[in-house]
Amino acid sequence: MAALLLALLAAACSADPEPAPVATDLERLRSLPYVGQSRIGDEGTGLVHRDPARSSPGYTLYTMQMLARADLIDEYGEVVRSWSDPDAARWARAELLPDGDLLAIGVDAEGVDGLRVPDGARYVMRMTWEGRVRWKRRITAHHDVELTPAGDLLVLTFKRKRLPRIHPQLDVRDDHVTRLDEQGNIVDEISLLEALGSRPDVLSLSRGGPNDLGVRPWLDMFHANSVESMRRPDLARTHSLYSGNNVLVCMRHQNAVAMIDAVRREAVWAWGSGELSGPHDAQVLANGNILIFDNGLGRGWSRVVELNPLTRSVVWEYRATPAEAFYTASKGSAQRLPGGTTLIADSDGGRAFEVTPEGEIVWDFFCPHEVEPGQRAAIVRAVRHGRESIDGLLDGGKE
Repeated sequence: MAALLLALLAAACSADPEPAPVATDLERLRSLPYVGQSRIGDEGTGLVHRDPARSSPGYTLYTMQMLARADLIDEYGEVVRSWSDPDAARWARAELLPDGDLLAIGVDAEGVDGLRVPDGARYVMRMTWEGRVRWKRRITAHHDVELTPAGDLLVLTFKRKRLPRIHPQLDVRDDHVTRLDEQGNIVDEISLLEALGSRPDVLSLSRGGPNDLGVRPWLDMFHANSVESMRRPDLARTHSLYSGNNVLVCMRHQNAVAMIDAVRREAVWAWGSGELSGPHDAQVLANGNILIFDNGLGRGWSRVVELNPLTRSVVWEYRATPAEAFYTASKGSAQRLPGGTTLIADSDGGRAFEVTPEGEIVWDFFCPHEVEPGQRAAIVRAVRHGRESIDGLLDGGKE
């Protein structure tokens, strides 16, 4: 095992054991905390624009990080269901399941000192449609959780590791793709450091600079923020990239998205170097392309890109005019909707909006909640759900 680890580290990082160089401007931006609010201006509150003929019908679930809350709103911006955890300091993600249950990635308030979060304060939780807690597991969960086609759960977690080959003084945060059973118990873990470090031909890892937003400073090499299992057998028949064994991971600090074979436990594909900057929320579309929120960290403007992973070409993108009018340094999400429009979360601005393929805004919503007077709560992610599934839950309820 020791020999294997040394080989992985040699492949992943420079062989030079000297201390990391002084952080660059981009690394300083990466180490800043995620923004939990923005100043409320003249843009309005709630739904400010809706084109019923061109916007996609349905209900939108959006998560407010610093309020540890998720609201489900209708097409007019009215709340039809809300979930929260009064004991939490924040929620990083809320995911609504087909049966009406809600999965939440959170941090308990107890023990949190400002931006410093003890590892033991992190959790993943499952709640009912009515808001009752089914179970709560204290694991180092962060950023994302999803229900797989097999019925179990994938969640991003991390472990602290002292690896002098990478940094002589600081712990290294190694992000893991962790599989849980339906009750939230850990079944399996895949180390991104090992999965990617063993395949430098797929992605050459960057060491990056230190981060002190944990209990003590650490080297946050990956900062993975989304995970998605492959769930389209029709695509799997066309190319091995879409194999049901694979999971797609987005990594903010590697400026990349990567496909990991969960059986072989190694990376098989990656993209983003020189193209993405601080990306979030990658997902495979029905046509096999990958939709990615490209924050543009250090660039000063954000965009959403649709990538053909086989040709490695961007086939569509959304950016504002002027480009600087749309920029969120942290978080962010994008979802392709059935009618061909795209729902986007401008997280730092506390805004969710829907655009046509031509880039015209047809639905526009500003979070009405404040974290303090005059400061709008940020939206972590926004996800549109079809009318039929939600209408059934609203009509009958579920416990």
